Amino acid sequence: MAIYHFSAQMISRSKGQSAVAASAYRSGERLHDERTGETKYYQRDIQPETMILSPSHSPAWVNERERLWNEVEKAENRKNSQLAREINIAIPHELSHAQQDDLIHDFVQKQFVHQGMIADVAIHRDDPNNPHAHVMLTTREISEDGFTKKNRDWNDRNFIQQWREQWSEQANHSLEKEGFEERISHLSHEERGFEQQPTVHLGHVAHEMENRGVETDRGNINRDRQAYNQVVVDLQTYREEKKALEQEKARKEQEAKKVASFNTPQERIHLQQASHVLKTEPTLSNIAERMDQLDQWKNRLENNSQYLRWKDTSIKEASDQYRWMHSFTRRMGEEQRRIEEINWMNPLKVKENRAIKDKSEKQIAHFKEEIAHHDQKLNDYREKLGFKNEQGFRQIENNYKQERPKQMDKNMMQRRTLNQERKTLQDAQRANENSFVRRVAARYPDRPEMDHMSFKIARALDSVNTHFNKVISIDSMEQHVKHMRGLSRKLHGQINDISQETDRLEQCEGYLKNYQKAQELVGKYQNDPILKGKRVFSKSHKQEYNNALSERDTFAKLLKQNGVEHQADLAEQQSSVSKMTTQLPQFQEKAEQTEKESDFFGAILEGIEQAGRAMEHHQSQREKKLQRGKGKDYGLER
Repeated sequence: MAIYHFSAQMISRSKGQSAVAASAYRSGERLHDERTGETKYYQRDIQPETMILSPSHSPAWVNERERLWNEVEKAENRKNSQLAREINIAIPHELSHAQQDDLIHDFVQKQFVHQGMIADVAIHRDDPNNPHAHVMLTTREISEDGFTKKNRDWNDRNFIQQWREQWSEQANHSLEKEGFEERISHLSHEERGFEQQPTVHLGHVAHEMENRGVETDRGNINRDRQAYNQVVVDLQTYREEKKALEQEKARKEQEAKKVASFNTPQERIHLQQASHVLKTEPTLSNIAERMDQLDQWKNRLENNSQYLRWKDTSIKEASDQYRWMHSFTRRMGEEQRRIEEINWMNPLKVKENRAIKDKSEKQIAHFKEEIAHHDQKLNDYREKLGFKNEQGFRQIENNYKQERPKQMDKNMMQRRTLNQERKTLQDAQRANENSFVRRVAARYPDRPEMDHMSFKIARALDSVNTHFNKVISIDSMEQHVKHMRGLSRKLHGQINDISQETDRLEQCEGYLKNYQKAQELVGKYQNDPILKGKRVFSKSHKQEYNNALSERDTFAKLLKQNGVEHQADLAEQQSSVSKMTTQLPQFQEKAEQTEKESDFFGAILEGIEQAGRAMEHHQSQREKKLQRGKGKDYGLER
């Protein structure tokens, strides 16, 4: 079963300890202690799994274990300096290795790294039934330039209790998530009201002795207590179940009486976690600012990944050029040997030998060209990768093969930290938005559906109330939208009327010109004797006169139909419309403002309608769930 163990201790010089040696022992790595000049290494049968977690603003070297703890040693000058804090944690063995890693990573990130500490984690799995983690924590603040002042707040004993409690909560959450019924508790058996006797922690030495079959005092104590605990476990289970039922009943009664708050307990946890990340109040503006910083961090990580991919490709292609050069050099040597092996003393093969020599010489010339070609292609890589000859390239290639996994792991770990921090901030952002929605909805107690409106609608509604310095009722907004839409239709009608009048008068101006032109031609025929005679005797002139009469009458009729009697009347109407046209930009601007205001309030009302539908859907889903629950109670469902 899962066991609870969480202890803390200081690593200090007053005890003759070294931070570098402590890290070497726990990580199983070979580390050089610059202060003492010694190299620390403690061989282990099963290599621990290690990770270093640090705040995002830390310098890159903190991820190098040897330099990290040497820098810690350099920062401490006193002979009794406290070098580091160590936390020892028992991990639930029910979880898989990956799940254990995730649990430790998340716990350390939230509880220590978000506070500003650097954590060096080593997970020991020497005994499959007793996986545990050693977490070494720095005691000084870290900046981009290195370690600064000691943080005395981290020495508060309340922190230890908080960490113990948070560990049990996170471990239990992981066990529940993976489907295990086992649970652990940071409380003592006495605090939990248990009659069971607590077992004692064996420790590394006693544990190894017990594994070899050697009984120890601590092991005998645990066996005696486990035998006693087995007797009372059934009684304790009954008491726990009874207590859980009573607590559930009390909780429901309390919830019925409790006034709804703007933030749920879970949301308060999200906000608290975000405050640890931000080191300040988790407001929406602070969260947005940090999100931008995370985006920049993500871009840097992506650039680093692209650089690694580029270096992968460059090293591979440079290696291919050398491979081709070696191949052609080898083949050139083979052709040279073929020439040297020719027997020129045999007169019967002179022609054949010459052919062999010519062919080999051509091949050698070709191979030289190929070698020169590939050597030329290497010039780009010599400049990019910084080598002069093949020996230099191989050194770069070997160094990169050793460093690449570390770079990849570092990149992956930072991405993991970034994603976790982003999720924490997103949870806090939703908590802030939900709280804001509830605060706005609280001003409308008669409209329960407004608890379901979106943050965008709530913010728009709040801006309206802020602008008028009072709570604007939904009915008032509906009437206002109705008025605005009516005013908008009226303004658009006026704009259309002006446009139509302008078009009408432009047509009438054309009609009047054509009328005057036809009238002038009719007058000539009627007043000029010569034209009168032509009209009688000439068919074409008679046709021209009749056409002029017809056009004059037609355009006179069109002018009358469009309300224009003569030139002066047209000019008067044009003057009147011209005055109206000068007001057209004002009408258009007012119409746009009216539409914008109408759309703004209309969007709020539509958002509230959607909130009503969301509330109805939520209630429907809840009723269906209740019905399914009743059906199960009465045996209607299997």
